[in-house]
Amino acid sequence: MEIKGVSVKSVKEFIEKNFPGRFNDWAKTLPEPSKKIFTDFIKVNEWYPLSAGLTKPLRHVGDVFFNGDWKNAVWKMGRFSADEALSGIYRIYVKFGSPRHIIDRAGRVMAAYFSNAEIKVTSEMKNQLAMQILRFDEPDEAIEYNIAGWIEGALEISGCKNTQVNIRKSLARKDAMTEYYVTWE
Repeated sequence: MEIKGVSVKSVKEFIEKNFPGRFNDWAKTLPEPSKKIFTDFIKVNEWYPLSAGLTKPLRHVGDVFFNGDWKNAVWKMGRFSADEALSGIYRIYVKFGSPRHIIDRAGRVMAAYFSNAEIKVTSEMKNQLAMQILRFDEPDEAIEYNIAGWIEGALEISGCKNTQVNIRKSLARKDAMTEYYVTWE
């Protein structure tokens, strides 16, 4: 499975913004395939192996900068990625869209960033929705938490308050799908 370079670049940007001057030290301690990706120029429209380009680097950020708390690290990185992706003119679009529309659109965008993934909104009621990842060739909890952080960040940018994102089912934990249950005020 592969990931678009724009997602890989987001990891680098997160470190550079939140831990100035420490990116090179972090990159040197990555496994060799990841180190090669992060020490070369990252091309945002290229495809990179998911494990070397995103999964292992996400967890490594947790190890190095969050005392091993990779869940907190990747959630924050997801929020950061939403903030970066939804800047400029997109921020205005998000402010005026409904939460359902934003998450539905985000599901389509995420499916374009992950090769061979199927993501969709499955139900919606007032101030809540469910989103499922039905197909993902290399499931990993780090990716699931990162997506949850992205959802939370995107909804807060759209004006939702007290957003809660819960992962009810997980492909990484051998469920038939990953399911996010999202509520807000």
